[in-house]
Amino acid sequence: MGIREEIMIIRRGHLLAPAALGFCLLVLLACAPPGTEPMSEAQIPSLAPEMARVWFLRDKDPQEQHGMPIIYANSQPIGRSRPGTAFFRDVPPGSYAFTVQSYDIQTGQRVALKLTAGAQAYLDIGWGASWQHGAAGGETFYVQAFSPELGQAHLRALSYAGST
Repeated sequence: MGIREEIMIIRRGHLLAPAALGFCLLVLLACAPPGTEPMSEAQIPSLAPEMARVWFLRDKDPQEQHGMPIIYANSQPIGRSRPGTAFFRDVPPGSYAFTVQSYDIQTGQRVALKLTAGAQAYLDIGWGASWQHGAAGGETFYVQAFSPELGQAHLRALSYAGST
């Protein structure tokens, strides 16, 4: 095989790598969960003046295997938390206790908020060792409050799932 033939083979290989990468990216985009898209402030509806907004944020955790836990406000189900997404609920002003369904251990862990009209709160739905949240053994889902600054920064890193 001569130098010219070797150069032609190398050039062909250089064209195949970008084409294969592009194909892989298209497959990944096509497999994204429906209803999720990158966060954009333009697509988020305005908050009505007489309401408060609660954001629910959830990272993707490769260790977590239990799916989409139900989130509760004052013991009433208000939505499911999906990995890698953020969604919100607009609620009337008042006192709320937020909890999340756990699959292994019931921790009794909750976040209590007193919301006023126009307020926004940011709650993180996480997965971790139950002993960090008041119960022995196993792993569990938990809910914790973020500061507005941390919540807004975290929000931009997640896919927007609407006001489900």
